[in-house]
Parts: sequence; structure tokens; C-alpha cells
Amino acid sequence: MDKNQLTQLSGGGLSGALVLRRQEEEGFNELPNSKPKRAFSIILNVLKEPTVYILIGCGIIYFIIGDRQEALMLMGFLVLIIGITVVQEAKAERALEALKDLSSPRALVLRDGQKLRIPGREVVREEILFINEGDRVPADAVLISGDYIASDESLLTGEAASVDKKMGDLLFAGATIVRGQGIASVTAIGSKTEMGKIGKSIQSAETEPTNLEKQTNLLVKRASWIAAGICVLVVVVYALSRGNWLEGALVGLSLAMAIMPNELPAVLTIFMALGAWRLSQRRVLTRKLSAVENLGSVTVLCVDKTGTLTLNEMAIQKIYSQGRYVDVLESTSNSLDEEFHEALEFGILASRKDPFDPMELAFVQAGSRFLQGTEHIHHDWALKKEYPLSHELLSITHAWKPKTGGGFVVGAKGAPEAIIDLCHLSPEDADVAHQVAETMASEGLRVLGVAKASSNDSALPPAQHDFEFALVGFIGLVDPVRSEVPNAVSECHKAGIRVVMITGDHPSTASSIAKKIGLKNPSGVMTGKEMEAISDHDLGIATKSISVFSRVLPEQKLRLVNCLKAAGEVVAMTGDGVNDAPALKSSDIGIAMGGRGTDVARESANLVLLDDDFTSIVEAIRMGRRIYTNLRSALVYLFAVHVPIAGLSIIPVFFELPLIFFPAHIAFLHLIIEPASSVAFEVEPEGPETMLEPPRNPREKLLNRDVWIPSLLMGVSILIALISVYYFSLNRGQGEADARTLVFSTLIISNVALIFLSRGSKASLMQKLTTPPTLVVKIIVLVSIFMLAVVLYSESLREIFSFSLLHPADLVLCFSVGIVSVVWTEFMPWKSSKKNK
Repeated sequence: MDKNQLTQLSGGGLSGALVLRRQEEEGFNELPNSKPKRAFSIILNVLKEPTVYILIGCGIIYFIIGDRQEALMLMGFLVLIIGITVVQEAKAERALEALKDLSSPRALVLRDGQKLRIPGREVVREEILFINEGDRVPADAVLISGDYIASDESLLTGEAASVDKKMGDLLFAGATIVRGQGIASVTAIGSKTEMGKIGKSIQSAETEPTNLEKQTNLLVKRASWIAAGICVLVVVVYALSRGNWLEGALVGLSLAMAIMPNELPAVLTIFMALGAWRLSQRRVLTRKLSAVENLGSVTVLCVDKTGTLTLNEMAIQKIYSQGRYVDVLESTSNSLDEEFHEALEFGILASRKDPFDPMELAFVQAGSRFLQGTEHIHHDWALKKEYPLSHELLSITHAWKPKTGGGFVVGAKGAPEAIIDLCHLSPEDADVAHQVAETMASEGLRVLGVAKASSNDSALPPAQHDFEFALVGFIGLVDPVRSEVPNAVSECHKAGIRVVMITGDHPSTASSIAKKIGLKNPSGVMTGKEMEAISDHDLGIATKSISVFSRVLPEQKLRLVNCLKAAGEVVAMTGDGVNDAPALKSSDIGIAMGGRGTDVARESANLVLLDDDFTSIVEAIRMGRRIYTNLRSALVYLFAVHVPIAGLSIIPVFFELPLIFFPAHIAFLHLIIEPASSVAFEVEPEGPETMLEPPRNPREKLLNRDVWIPSLLMGVSILIALISVYYFSLNRGQGEADARTLVFSTLIISNVALIFLSRGSKASLMQKLTTPPTLVVKIIVLVSIFMLAVVLYSESLREIFSFSLLHPADLVLCFSVGIVSVVWTEFMPWKSSKKNK
């Protein structure tokens, strides 16, 4: 550690003022290609939309035939449509960028004498970093303090083997700490790091199309080819029957605007992006947008007990040593009888010096309270070797070197059965010890055994079993269940979601907690050893009835996830450690803990719980179901409204009737349809049935019969009504302008009714009528009617749109037919059967 680094560490780290100055002078800790999309690039993407080219084509044709007024109006509509689309996409982009900032690696730093958890992009040069196992190193830094540290630098070097680190060694940005903990001083940030120099970005994630995006892109592609074929046919028919190819091209382009579902990709993007943003408001961060669409399909929710179902506020409640129990939570004294001191002392020695695990923090806090000022606290001892938790032995052992010299002092803590095994007790003593642990576990305590040993050898042995351990005692920790968890578990069960609890606790402790939170079959507990003893097939069968798994190692979670998936379940899995990453990746929805979770776990997950709260998962599922339901409603509306527009563009051509719609009319309708389909439905709240329905089949297509049938029914119904109005108007002999005006006005009113009645597809007509519309729906409805009134009663606009003046009787006709054409579809037998279902 050089003099400057020592000064920074002893002086409490960088000051806030210096940090701000460094950020102004040197920028943020990010690479150039991680900058957000600019407004100009959003506009360029919008200009690639087919509607833009179609409107430009129509404008050119109008200029050619000499109708400049019509051409200029189309260009005005084009600017408005581009403006609306840019605003919507910019909102989605801002939501995604906010999520990206949240999902970036975090850093624990020392500033102004305090430890702070900050986004990795805010780290500056000479920052003091605290690094722990599982952290992603946010910037190049030199190690100034630490024990037994190793990092995975495969992202930089391509080498899979981890690299041991000692004081003075460089830690590279993008590397993962796979062992140990320490303190480092930042030497370079952003593009000046080794990662930045070779042009790799660890912050930019590849965006793979989701299943819905793939479905949508395929549909749009197919629809575009079909639309192109129909448009060409219409152009030819019009030109041959009426002898005007330019007008035929104009009619064809108008039809293309009416048929093509070009709003669909934008609707999907906005729903997913804003859905992810809404989840973040519920303290759930979306790392992969595919999770938003998959939430409604979850059938099994596998959750860790500690910190998710409980408050993650562990405290030592009971200690057993030398045949006696003591309840330290009930004690008002800060002293403890001498026979209990060793249990705490060696429990602390088997913990990290600067722990972040709640269980180890509980040991340190108890030591500060009961052992302060005694010979049982050893801040000046040096950790020489750590024997980590393993698949074979559920215990942790630390070997220490006292400052006074001599041999090694060894402390071990872990599962009672593991500690009893390490101590090589006689059968009689082992039975007594097991009975003590079982008694404490039955009270809902998390029980740990504590053992001690010593070694005078010059070198430490390779395995824990090589020490001569003596049993010191048992320590029972309590972590209260979150008060809201039982109701949330009940809500999951009503929604057809089975909750499975996974814990490293004793089976009796796990069963006690399961009963408190209302899990199904709480007394049926399977341990990790029992899982090992059966085949995958048998484990898959067992998972159908077992909801509690205890003494489970992180690597066993992966097998559990795969067996559940093989049994046909859609699995959401929580995790927080480095070893949880494979299970998080394998699950359908991996959920990492944001508070206590490692960067590795966060980067492997689809979702991150920012507050580690189980109820946030339930809220995320509710939100996911709401998003999917609203998206379906938007698509029903979108396809339904296109049916009459397309039909009224085609029928007059084939029957040689006066044209109803010109490009200006279609563009006007797009100004209403686009915000209605993307915004009006996105803000709809969930219905009361949202969490009372079974999970959605993940193989179910978004655009299935539940979308097509109501869309066609309502669309055809509106089309028939509009054709009737059209023929009625022509037959009363008032000319094509009068017919066009009546049909267009009726379509606007039908569109308003369609927006109202497409909300809440499972709700009855009475529920839809009595449920107050959202502010967005009110605005769209009012703006639609206002725009119609302006066009109808402004003489210049009326002339441009080739409309006539409507009288009060005409308006009554438009409103009546427009509303009835949509409302009567609510009484169809098919709709009733869907609601009953």
C-alpha cells in the first residue's frame, strides 16, 4: 500500500466534492458504446416505418396531379405521426436506460468516512473499494488489503482458471471475485481500463428478440406480403375499370396504410419497455424483457427462506453449551455466563472479519455485546486458511494465527450433523447432541454447531477432518417471517402457483417456517441428502407433492430446477450467491436478490428484487399478468379497427362505387389508432380476476383465436354497420360527399366505443360501463371527438377532406350506429362462454 492509498483509507476515503470534480474532469466509469440512444437515431428508426414511405408516396402523387393542398396536408399528418411515434419510443427508451443504470454492477466504496453502495458507473479514480466474493470489479484497481483472494479474469483473458491475488496485484474491470474479500484502490476507469483498451463492454448486453417479438415480426412480415399482393390487385382493378393509373396507385397506397399492422411492433416494444419500468416502480428490476412476458406463465415459485420469506434480520436467540441453555434475546444484560463464551468466540472465529452475511453479522453483533473487553475477541489475529462449505461437508472452518505466536487456533461452524461428524463423538454423545439440535430446530430456530481445534504443525492440513475438533455447543438464530408473506403465499395458491421453499436449515426449522407462512404439505420435507439418493425421474415425481427442501446446497438447486422443468412446470427461482448462477440461468425466470445478492447472481438473472422481498415477486407476477392481458386487449382493438378501414378501402373499388377513404382520411385515423393501441391500453389497471386465474400456457401464442375471433367479430360488425350507412346515404341521393362524411363520422364513434369495450376482455358489459376510464382514455376520446368536430365544421378542412356539413339528425345516426355496432357484440354466445370460463 503506497502512501497516497494509506492516506485515502485512513482519511475515510474520497470526499463528495472531490468525487464530483473527478466525474466532471474524467467522466463516468462507462465505455463509449454504453451511451443511450439519441433522439436523432430514434427519428431515423421511425423514418424507416412503412407508413412514412406510403404517406410520402401519396404526397408525391398529389403533387404530380396538381393537388398541392392535399399533398401539404398529408405532409402535416406525416409530421404529427412521426412526432407521436418519437415521443412514445423516447419514453420507452428512457425507461430502458433507467433500468440499465440500475442493473449495472454495483460497488461498495468508502466516501467521507462511510461505506456506500453505489452504481459502478459512479466510481472514480483513487476510490477505495471493498470487494467480496461474487462481486464484479467495476474498474481497474490495485489490491491494498485482503486474504485468500482469487478472481475470474476470463472475460479479459479468455482463460477459465481463476487467478490468485495478493497485496499489490491489479484487479481488472470486468473480473469476478470468486474467493475472499479485501480492499482495493481504483487506478483507472471507463475506456482507460484494460477492458476499455481492448474495446469490450461488460455493460452492454446483447438484446435477443423475445418470443413475442419473434411472433410479431413473423406476423408483420407475412401481413406485409399479403397486403402488398392485395394492394397491387386493387391498383390493377381500379386502373383497368376506371382508366387512371395514378389514382389507382393512390388508392393502392391508401389501402396499404389501412391494411398493414405497422403499429404492432411499436405497441409490443412500448408495452414491454413500460412494463419493465412499472416493475421497477415495484422494486423489481427487469434485466431481460422476456421475463415480462413469461411472468404470467409461472407455475412453481422456488424461493430462498432467508431474507425473502424472512426479514433477513438474524439474531442469536439461544445458545447451548456444557449442558445448559441461555436465551440471549430475552436477556437485558450485556454479560454472559463464562460457559457460553467459547461458543460465541469460536462461532466468530469461523466467520469473516468484515462479514456481510446476516448470519455472520449476528455472531459479530453478539460478540460486541457480550464479549467486549474479554480475552475472547481477537481482532489482531491473522486468518491463514479457510475451509469453505462443500457438497460433502456443510461446515466452514477458519485457521487463525494469534499475534502472540504459537500454533494455529481453529474455529468451525455449520450444520449440526456436520459439526458432530467433525468432532468424532461417541454414539451416545452424538445422540445427545442430535437431540439438542432437534429441540432447538423445532422452535423454528436456525441451528449451527460450533467446534474448536488447534494445531502446532508448521503447515495446515488439507481437509477439515484432519483436525481434532471438540464440540463447543450449538447456537440458535432467529429470523422473523415477514408479516405480509402468509397472505402473499395464499394469493399465489389462488393464482395456481405452487410456492416451494428452499433452505439450508434443519428439516425441523424448515417445517416450522413452512407452517407459519401457509405452504402446502409443510411437514413433508426433503433434504439435500435425500435428493442425492434418488433419480431425476423420482425427484420429478416427488416435487409434485413436496414444497419444502432443506439442507440444500446451491448446486443442488440446478438439479431441482431441471427436474421441475422436466415435469412440465414453468419455474421461477430465487438466488443470491455465485453458486446460484447456474440455477438462475436454467430456470424460466431467474430472480436475484438485489440487496444481498452478488453481481454474478444479478447478471445471471432475468429479474432482480431490489428489496429482497417475497411480496415483490408476487407483485411482479401480478404485473406480468396485467401487462399480457392489456397487450391482448390492445391487439384485439388494433386488429378490429383495421377490418372496417380495410374493407371500406377495398369494396368501392371492386363494386365501382365512389371511394370512401383517401390517404388523408387514413392518416387522420392513424393519429387516433396509434396512441390508443399503445398508450390507452398500457395504463389499464388489472382486473379483480387477475390473480384468480391459472397460469397461462407458455406455448400459447399471443395472436391466437382469443385475439382473432373477437377482433373479427367486432371488426366485421363495424364494417357491416358502415356499409349500411354508406348505402343508406347513397340511396337517399345526397351524393358521395354526404355518404363519406356519415361513414367517417360513424367510424370515429365506433372507434371510441371499441376503445371502451376492448378494455378488460374478461369483464362483463356492465363492468366495462361502470368502470371509470383512465385519464389517457378520456383524453383520447375527447381529442378524437374534438378533431372530428374541427374537420366537420371548419369549412376549409371540410373541403380538403371532401366532406359535407352534417345536421343534428345525421349526428344522431352516426352516434347510434357507431355505438350499437360495437355494443351488440358483447351479447354474442362466444363472449358469454369466455366470461363464464
